[in-house]
Amino acid sequence: MSGSRSWKQRTAEDLALHHRLDDERVRTALRGLTPDEATVAARWAQGAGTWAESALSADLPAAYGERVHRKLHRLGARQVARAAGAAQ
Repeated sequence: MSGSRSWKQRTAEDLALHHRLDDERVRTALRGLTPDEATVAARWAQGAGTWAESALSADLPAAYGERVHRKLHRLGARQVARAAGAAQ
């Protein structure tokens, strides 16, 4: 998908990310990214398209976008596990 998506076209994942940027857990996970990874994540969040398209728009290989996506999932899972451990 090229260009940016309007808010009406955004997925639930898009909307959740947008509304959770003020969540410290999300900011902590984002701090785990390298500058290139953060660029890809920001472009995806801004509607650059798929993760692959977001990477390509940052002059990075398409596979890099999927790598960033997987890393964000790992970082998010780590945050959830830490929160669960702290609650015990």
